[in-house]
Amino acid sequence: MEINSKTKISALIKENPETIEVLISVNPHFSKLRNPILRGILASRTSLADAARIAKCDIVPLFESLAKIGFKPEYEPSRHEESIKSGTNSKISEAIHQSKINALDVRPTLERGEDPFSEIMGELAKLQNGYVLEVINSFEPTPLIKIAHTKGFDSMVEVKGDAVYTYFMKTGEAKKEVHSDNLMFKISVAEHEMRKANCNKKIHEIDVRELEMPMPMVTILRELEKLPENSALYVHHKKVPQYLLPELAERNFRTWIAEVDDQNVELLIHK
Repeated sequence: MEINSKTKISALIKENPETIEVLISVNPHFSKLRNPILRGILASRTSLADAARIAKCDIVPLFESLAKIGFKPEYEPSRHEESIKSGTNSKISEAIHQSKINALDVRPTLERGEDPFSEIMGELAKLQNGYVLEVINSFEPTPLIKIAHTKGFDSMVEVKGDAVYTYFMKTGEAKKEVHSDNLMFKISVAEHEMRKANCNKKIHEIDVRELEMPMPMVTILRELEKLPENSALYVHHKKVPQYLLPELAERNFRTWIAEVDDQNVELLIHK
């Protein structure tokens, strides 16, 4: 398998499970991949360039170690340098130096099985100009970063021990949502049931309402990865999965959403 800086960690692991131990041998930071929950969250959306940036290591040793287990790397040092540079932000760094920080630790929220999305977006909405929001988590919140970027926020990520600090600062105007017009549809419960009944695809049904965060998102993405061609995934959820929607759009999945009540949401997902 040929690989480059954009190759996803999940693709490497799927091709050769030895990838996990090889990456850990290069940098202990990758030991998180041994955790199946964190692996499900991180691997599918983290490229080799992202991994090198987060672990603060050079991408070349990663390429060299992966080559020893059969991968064929395309060396791209210039792209790696660009990736490392994009991981820092002078405006955010200056605000941190001046202690213009609002801190938000979402780990307790996740431990309670709750979704911190609304809490984070609320803090971003009231963030003063020139200040940064520091979100403390146990993994890099890639979907959140993408959503924040569409709303005009720059970001910077730092890893300190087992904690991941993601900093956000408003630097531009909000961009138009790209997924809402042609990939995501909110419809009534009756319309949703009709669409399910008349779907010409084989439907695979799952219920994630009783799962603790972040397992609903992990489970849905895993099911979609192994979803057979000409099939659809029908999901029983307890809320609209705001983190998940950008990931589905990026993968070109269409999603129909029906809110049954405050604790029940149904989703039909397929290409």
